[in-house]
Amino acid sequence: MAAFASVRFFEKWETRPLASARTMNEPANILSFDDVTVEPGADYEAGIAGVNLQLAPGDLVLVLLDAELDSIPLADAAEGLVAPAQGTLRFLGEDWQTMAADRMARQRGRIGRVFEGDHWPSDLDVDQDITLAQRHHTRRALKDIEEEAARLCRVFGLPGLPGGRPSSLSRHDLQRAACARAFLGAPVLILLENPTPSISADVIPALVKTIHEVRQRGAAVLWTTNDPQVWNHPDLRPTLRRRMAGSHMQVMGEPEGAA
Repeated sequence: MAAFASVRFFEKWETRPLASARTMNEPANILSFDDVTVEPGADYEAGIAGVNLQLAPGDLVLVLLDAELDSIPLADAAEGLVAPAQGTLRFLGEDWQTMAADRMARQRGRIGRVFEGDHWPSDLDVDQDITLAQRHHTRRALKDIEEEAARLCRVFGLPGLPGGRPSSLSRHDLQRAACARAFLGAPVLILLENPTPSISADVIPALVKTIHEVRQRGAAVLWTTNDPQVWNHPDLRPTLRRRMAGSHMQVMGEPEGAA
């Protein structure tokens, strides 16, 4: 972890949002990892082993990755896209592995995500991809979806909802669009996979502000990062801080090698 010599570890700074962000109808936890192990595979640089983690409404969990480790199955597992070798993953109280396929698809429509790396299908225009989940999973009018998408794009520094194929946009603008896509439609869970290396520093305040807003309405955020600027950001105020040491998730302040 030499690359993080300048990173200050704030083990005691764990906060929760105001109780008013929660409602009586919300489950105790939006996302639960119960002793979850996912084996490493071709798509991941490492697996995860024995992870125990709960995200309640309004929580932000910030997970520090090793500097040389980008790809782990944490977000895929959270979205029910990979089956754990052991343990149980629950979204809004339901075990992903016991859901019917149509139920899984509907529940994934309630999750926003900024993916690690390039994740834009070449056969869709950018605006079509940004609005796809809302068009598919809701009965909202297309005009309303596009207006919200355009507003979010402006929040993240784009002039509006971009059209054209992904190849027509710069890498930085695609990542701005990915941030807008992740927050569109008031998702209850937002998964951010190390989004900041591909965007300019001036976008980070907008991302932090948007996270604050969605937490106040009761959404949960799981953010993995190896960016010291994110880890040390004074306005993020995560509920929990965790660190991936290989495949093991550590509570900050635990000794090396702890599960």
